[in-house]
Amino acid sequence: MDYTTYWTILDSPSHTTKSNSVCLVIAIVAGLIWILTKKFKKDKGDGDKTILLWGTGVFAILGLTFYILLTFFYKDNSDSQTVKMLASPTTPKVEGLVSNFQRKFRNARYSSETIESFTVDSVEFAYGDAALGKFNSFCKINNNIIIDGQKVRVTYRTGSPYGDNFNSILKLEIWK
Repeated sequence: MDYTTYWTILDSPSHTTKSNSVCLVIAIVAGLIWILTKKFKKDKGDGDKTILLWGTGVFAILGLTFYILLTFFYKDNSDSQTVKMLASPTTPKVEGLVSNFQRKFRNARYSSETIESFTVDSVEFAYGDAALGKFNSFCKINNNIIIDGQKVRVTYRTGSPYGDNFNSILKLEIWK
């Protein structure tokens, strides 16, 4: 069978932002604040400038140290582990035609959420577009890619924030 990968959990924001890049951003921002403080802050003799210089300097040095450690010594191999998990024969997969596709709208206190659900070979899936739901969940809604009768292969995990009878999508492949 010839499928095209439409989406995987590796495409989610929680897998694209790496801890070493966060440390580098912290080091750069703290270093820039240290330079600006050193150059433009006037010393009034109350210790304000010294505290700011020490505080931003510590953040810059720690950020750079952790960046070096996480980049060269403690490399993040979570992507390769996730790829192995998705390819593992123990990870549940289902292949078949999409049926019972539904789009529901749920109003929350300050916003609304669109929840889409469908079934493939009696396995039910649901996903939504909530702000916090976009991390580690499938969230491409209102795109008319998933429709009734579409042939798909879904790699999934049991359980979903949208109900006990639903499953969470880890990888979605669509028949060419």
